Amino acid sequence: MKKTITFFVLIILFMQSNIFAELNPRTQAFKSALIPGWGELSMNQKTGYFFVGTELFLWLAGFYFDQEIDLKDKASKNYAYKYAHINTDIKLTEEYLYHLKKYISSGYETGGYNAKIVEQAMAMFPDDPAAQTSFIEANIYTDEYFWQWDNYDRKYDYAIMRKRMNQYEGYIKGITCGIIANHLFSAINSMLTANKINKVKFSMEFD
Repeated sequence: MKKTITFFVLIILFMQSNIFAELNPRTQAFKSALIPGWGELSMNQKTGYFFVGTELFLWLAGFYFDQEIDLKDKASKNYAYKYAHINTDIKLTEEYLYHLKKYISSGYETGGYNAKIVEQAMAMFPDDPAAQTSFIEANIYTDEYFWQWDNYDRKYDYAIMRKRMNQYEGYIKGITCGIIANHLFSAINSMLTANKINKVKFSMEFD
């Protein structure tokens, strides 16, 4: 966290330097598109701090939610190992993790995943036992992928953990859009500001 803040402070100091003092609107727009606020600060415009601050906030927020996703993912898996009694040697696919929160077990009893597959097979192929068997064999979970939640409360708690993960992923998508918008708006603002300053300079020189 400290390294990230230090990095952004150095960027601000660099952006305030007059190395790139040329007020070419396209140049200023490019600088702000690359690092929001750079173009404004190089023209001594305080609006640059807003874009820099927004960029810093968005990146920190994205980092926070990314860490939370990892924590929730690990916690939910450990929870399933303990209370759904899943095999620790199998590969946990997203589909499998999704089914864990939808069904009380992988079995054929009421509320089990395999029981649902049997119902679907009978509904899809009511007069074709061979087709039913093929569908069931292709879609059921074998004993290797067995799970059985201790109770519905445990399954519910696990589902909440996975739901939080999905929410955080949605937040990150929103933050990504915000970062893109921040770059775009800063670039447009730098271009307009450079044009305005050039017009003022031209007017003064003309006078």
